[in-house]
Amino acid sequence: MALPIILPLAIGALIIAGCTKVASDIRKTRPLASLEGSEWAPVPAGPAGPAGPAEQFIAFKPNGEIIGHGGCNAFFGHYTQEGQTLTIGALASTKKMCSGIMEAESAFMRKLQETRRIEATHLKLSLINAQGDPLLQLRRRDWD
Repeated sequence: MALPIILPLAIGALIIAGCTKVASDIRKTRPLASLEGSEWAPVPAGPAGPAGPAEQFIAFKPNGEIIGHGGCNAFFGHYTQEGQTLTIGALASTKKMCSGIMEAESAFMRKLQETRRIEATHLKLSLINAQGDPLLQLRRRDWD
């Protein structure tokens, strides 16, 4: 009879699947200690569409380096993070002109530089200014 063998295997598989889901959910909500090595893109503003051009992203590299794309131009600079405090320094960028994107790109880069505090989990990043106002909501781009 195969039933005595199949039933314990099926129960074991269900238990393992449940444990994996719990571990995954905990990782999604646990605070992220460091942004180093992560990439983020703006989340859609709502059903109307994205928060900005689809190409916008920011990547936090080792040694405090930051790179990204504003929608038309690539940019780079430096950042410092101490806990939830984040400061992004001056950003240098390429100087292409793209019709219909430049205003959104300028707003994106301005918000990055106005950031003073973050709230981050492994999948979500909120950038907050010095007054405590939310600037940008980002989602993890490089999450496997």
